[in-house]
Amino acid sequence: MRIENISIKTLTVCVLLIIGILSITLSLVAGFYFREAALASQAQSLSRVIEVASGDILSELRDRSISFGNTLQSREAFRSAIAKFHESGQAEPLTEQLDDPFIKGFEGTGTIDLAKLRVYDPNLKLLRTSQEGIAGLEPQLPRFLFTKAESRKGVERLKALSGLWVSPSGPLYSVLVPIGGLRLTGYLEVVVNPAFNLGHVSTLTEMPIKIYGMNDKLLHQSEQTNRENKAGEEVKLPVEYLMPAENNQPAYRLVGLEDVTRFSNDMYKTQVATTIAFLVLTVSTLSLALWAFSRFLFRPIKHMMDDIHRYTVEGSLTTTTAQDNTKEFHALSDAFTDMMKKIQSSIHELERISSLDGLTGVANRRSLDTALNKEWLRAQRSKTEVSLLMIDIDFFKLYNDHFGHQAGDDCLKIVAVKIAQLVTRPGDLLARYGGEEFAVLLPGTSSEGATSVATHILDAVAALNIHHPKSTISNIVTLSIGICTLLPSDELSPHHLIGFADEALYQAKAAGRNQIRATSPEDLAKARLSRRGEDT
Repeated sequence: MRIENISIKTLTVCVLLIIGILSITLSLVAGFYFREAALASQAQSLSRVIEVASGDILSELRDRSISFGNTLQSREAFRSAIAKFHESGQAEPLTEQLDDPFIKGFEGTGTIDLAKLRVYDPNLKLLRTSQEGIAGLEPQLPRFLFTKAESRKGVERLKALSGLWVSPSGPLYSVLVPIGGLRLTGYLEVVVNPAFNLGHVSTLTEMPIKIYGMNDKLLHQSEQTNRENKAGEEVKLPVEYLMPAENNQPAYRLVGLEDVTRFSNDMYKTQVATTIAFLVLTVSTLSLALWAFSRFLFRPIKHMMDDIHRYTVEGSLTTTTAQDNTKEFHALSDAFTDMMKKIQSSIHELERISSLDGLTGVANRRSLDTALNKEWLRAQRSKTEVSLLMIDIDFFKLYNDHFGHQAGDDCLKIVAVKIAQLVTRPGDLLARYGGEEFAVLLPGTSSEGATSVATHILDAVAALNIHHPKSTISNIVTLSIGICTLLPSDELSPHHLIGFADEALYQAKAAGRNQIRATSPEDLAKARLSRRGEDT
């Protein structure tokens, strides 16, 4: 059939029917794959939930084992047995004390499944082991615990160590508890069966859990729930998590069954609605095309394509499409305009977020560099000074080590808020420079003014009275501040301002911390002479 024998109406109907059928088919296929992808994503998220819950269980198991170990070694009979062993080599009393919890029980019997007790000397040499408990363990400390404990020095040796490991008898959890308090006389290894506690993962995650060994032996199975939907059917999504030991060797396989009935039904409804929408759109488009193909199709589309072309070529986000269209194209035009506004709003929001530090909420290093370059050029034109404060929290690593990283993050936030309350002039900028270090940019500020601001910051943070027992200069959190004030010139750049301020901070820390140091004019002169000598 020749093309000239086919009417526009027939051609349009055929083309739109083909497009409609393809759209519906693709919608069904895409809906199926989308549902599978959504379920896979849901399974991955739930696997992470099981992982976190398992970690919490092991953390609780560690605390209970340490408590048991401390209780055992605090017994007078245990201390006496240790003393007799060291004095005369009598091993029987110590063995009896190690077997006693297995035979007579102990406080918290229902909270841990005790597998073995072993005593080591301070050099981690095995002294005695309980005769009760599981058999077949190597007569030595697990390799990962030995490696950790052997490398410790000083007070670190008085801390407990723990970890999950795989023995010939299966996965075990060992906690190494120091004996003797501050006067270390040895170590007590508490070996427990973690499978006994991991059953509580079901309670934390609110889903049925099965725990398998790596030999596929079922070790634990929680009670199955019977949550059903309205149709009396339930959809269970299997979620699997492989729990690793300290050497990354798989120890357990945890399999959960999450009820995703509602989620599956919602996905099905979305798929049906999408298919119906495609069908309605296809039929509507076909009807409109049969009525006004030549008048209301090409001209509005051309109009819109011209506007889209201007947007894609010129990149103007303020472009709006022509409004002299039919109702459908008018609505599409409004949607296109709204989309442009949302894109512009999103760009502005992304620019704002990218300029802030994610932890403290103050400006980040990138914002500081941008602002510094801008203020430097402005000061160069107006012949005014620019000051920069480099601020460091004294002994912050020790604070982190003592209180933990969460407390360290809270400390950074509190200090940042307090400094921000003192840096309020238009043009002034507080930024997190890195780690526990902050920078304050003070355009148009003399050295005296910068010193005044630094003094206020030093006193204000000290007034917060943030407890810092590990600081060697104070029992509260303090700051060291370096100041540099420069008059921009062709010989200097913003990098020099940062470098001099950082050098001043180094001097403040070297001089004892909790103080302010500013670079002197002599320091700047020496730096200029040094640079000129290098140029020559």
